[in-house]
Amino acid sequence: MASSFLMDRESDMRRVPNGTLELREERAVIEKRRVVAGHVTVRRERRVRVEHVQIELAEEVLVIETMSGTGRVTVNGVSLEPGAVQEVILSQEQAQVVKQVYVVEDVEITKAAQVVLHTVPVELAYEELVLDEQDGNGPPTATISPPDEESGGSTGEKS
Repeated sequence: MASSFLMDRESDMRRVPNGTLELREERAVIEKRRVVAGHVTVRRERRVRVEHVQIELAEEVLVIETMSGTGRVTVNGVSLEPGAVQEVILSQEQAQVVKQVYVVEDVEITKAAQVVLHTVPVELAYEELVLDEQDGNGPPTATISPPDEESGGSTGEKS
């Protein structure tokens, strides 16, 4: 019997809504934008250096040597004395420089995107329901305050 009395008593209590209060919180929304951090121009430049290369060049020489007691020898209209030596160049090598281009190094240029993890501290506000006790004798009373213009919540009062 006692339990049916409690059930009847609970069904006699009616709850009457006085208003709704929305409790809100801020949440971080991250927006990313690309910022140009630098500009790079890649190019080849031609440089010049001077190298001294030693080479051996051959000459072919005719050697004329007169002996004493022999006849007279004339070279290019000049008469040679006995025992004198005269050289006449018959041929000689000359250096002709020919330059050829060779690949000395391959340079690979790539562009890569890297993902770097950053931690950004964000201060987020939130709302919570606070009950203020009016006096020490009765049950606590909840007061729903009018909203600020920022919060835009519902108004109403519960006691």
